Amino acid sequence: MGACICGGVQATIVSAIVAFLFTHTLTGITINPVNIISDINNTVALLDVVLPVPFTEPFTYRCDLALHPDPQVGTLVEVPLGRRKAVVGMVTGISEADFDAKTHNGNKLRDITKLLSDNYKVSADRLELINWMTGYYGLPIGELLPLFHPPAPGTKARKPRIDKVEMMLTDPTDIILTNEQEKALDIAAEHVDQNKFGTLMLHGITGSGKTEVYLRIIANALQQDKSAIFLLPEIALTPQTEARIRQRFGDQVGTLHSGLSNGQRCLVHEKAAKGELKVVVGPRSALFAPLQNLGVIIVDEEHETTYKQEDKPRYHARHTAIMRGSKAGAFVVLGSATPDLESWRNAKNGLYNLVSMMTRPSGELPEVEIVDMRNETVTDGFSQTLLNRIEEVLENDRQAILYYNRRGFARAVQCGDCGESVVCDACDIAMTLHLRPRRLLCHYCNHSIPVPDKCPDCQSKNFIPFGGGTEKVELALEAHFPGVKLLRMDHDATRKRGSYARILSKFANGDANILIGTQMVAKGHHFAKVDLVGVLAADDGLSMPDFRAQERTFQLLTQVAGRAGRTGAGGVVFQSWQPEHPVIRQASEHDFIEFAKAELDVREMTGYPPVQRLARVIFTGKKLGTVENSANSFATLCRAGLSESGCVVLGPAPAVFPRLNSRYRFQLLLKGNLSVAQKQWLSEISRQMHNRERTVDVQIDIDPSGLF
Repeated sequence: MGACICGGVQATIVSAIVAFLFTHTLTGITINPVNIISDINNTVALLDVVLPVPFTEPFTYRCDLALHPDPQVGTLVEVPLGRRKAVVGMVTGISEADFDAKTHNGNKLRDITKLLSDNYKVSADRLELINWMTGYYGLPIGELLPLFHPPAPGTKARKPRIDKVEMMLTDPTDIILTNEQEKALDIAAEHVDQNKFGTLMLHGITGSGKTEVYLRIIANALQQDKSAIFLLPEIALTPQTEARIRQRFGDQVGTLHSGLSNGQRCLVHEKAAKGELKVVVGPRSALFAPLQNLGVIIVDEEHETTYKQEDKPRYHARHTAIMRGSKAGAFVVLGSATPDLESWRNAKNGLYNLVSMMTRPSGELPEVEIVDMRNETVTDGFSQTLLNRIEEVLENDRQAILYYNRRGFARAVQCGDCGESVVCDACDIAMTLHLRPRRLLCHYCNHSIPVPDKCPDCQSKNFIPFGGGTEKVELALEAHFPGVKLLRMDHDATRKRGSYARILSKFANGDANILIGTQMVAKGHHFAKVDLVGVLAADDGLSMPDFRAQERTFQLLTQVAGRAGRTGAGGVVFQSWQPEHPVIRQASEHDFIEFAKAELDVREMTGYPPVQRLARVIFTGKKLGTVENSANSFATLCRAGLSESGCVVLGPAPAVFPRLNSRYRFQLLLKGNLSVAQKQWLSEISRQMHNRERTVDVQIDIDPSGLF
């Protein structure tokens, strides 16, 4: 028997949904930080508790104050829910109750089982942040709650094993700052010293010393007994960055990311709450660390799409970092060589402070050579130009990075007779050939099958691998350069815990001449001996069906090119079938200003972000007709309910990948600046639609980073 729900979900029929539009202003729970128990001798309280379930109202539990003294708003508790004996929730309200109270609003009361330590309490700016997120992203507060505590809170960390991975650092000790670096530090100091919120857009070319600025801003905050969060776009960047930060700040630094055990994450969380850690480093999850007296939030490579969580709960860490800074009176730094166009527009419009750093303290921006693959002799995907450059690097005992954003050996296995590819039964997408181990793998649902002996359609045995991937690149290099020391860094090579650090450490320490990889090698890394970066398919992303395709391509090319020549001369080779494309040319010239101007002009004409906000509604289910009908019904409601606001409803239409994980997918795009009330309305009708048709899942994605 479950605990009672206060209020319940409002039951309305479809014809009444439009009238519901502006009757609610917030999604989730309004948290009142004032406890309302007036009798200090009272030994029983009723606790309103939000749980990690998709309900908008809290559950109510009985609390014996003799057993569980001093519950407060924001306290985490363990409670029974259905057959589960211990579910973690957060107290959002407290009221008095008679000692012998057994029911509430006609429902049987259940007792809480545990109050968690104050180290896990969600308080102050984090309570304000979670309330903001419920409204902005239109999410129930319970879905957001797991962001604010580690998995299995209270788990004890095992004694850490000795990690023999050491990251070689190349930071000089006598750094002379440029005028631009000094300007950025002055702006930061003005805000940090006065506990004043503000945002700095630190636009710096690759190798311009952004990290040094970050570290000095953090140092200033620590001198004033303030703390700092350092966000990175993905785990792959954590080892080297953490090593550089620890070199400066020692044991005051902790790391939070999904690659740690539950006990390790709990330990960092507890130390941060107690003030034993002053700096927390990591991807998105580090943003919610319970640091005391927060002074600085750094968002490095702020343009990266990995800052957007693509599954529940869908939120953007960059947007949320700015809001946490505003709630805590902390200074926020957004850093990138290729800023997100939304951030760039905000900075140019004066919403952010803007500092551009256009020179490298050491080394020069590498020269980029564009190879026209239409007129080039190509062997195993390599132009002769790139092979010659690699040979020069090896002769000089230097290093090279080769970027190819495809995993596996071949993109597909195609029948040479009928032309059909082997597709995933669950996704209707061609399966990728992998050699180690030999198998066909779907990169969307991870379904794996042996390589078939014959074509499923025509029974022919004439299979042809089509396209390439990082495994094929690795084997081709071994054939071209026998004895070369290679490292590969992609999702397949980094499955084991600690593999990121081991691969990067080996390359940083000179144990390999060539690093092959996907986007993991494209950003943030600083390797002193890298003289060459080769991009095997520079135009690969330009044809993607997404309005951000050109922006993403420019960012990736510029970022990966920036890995070369960090401490000396460096060169880059772009292999391209569209060498005349403006994005390829602008990236080869490291010209973000020209690219941004041209792309923003296009966005102005089309009305896409950052000119207008975008929301995406995704419908998934196992029956095609049911999913399509639900999407059409939702679109009809949106056109009626949002028409006066100027919001444009596009679709519905099948998603770019119309079937994944055996579920059909339709999507609807809403173009316009949605209010909090409108997001609440969208959330409400999506819940009601799901309640009427349980087989269809409806998800709302505010500010989507992609349209796939």
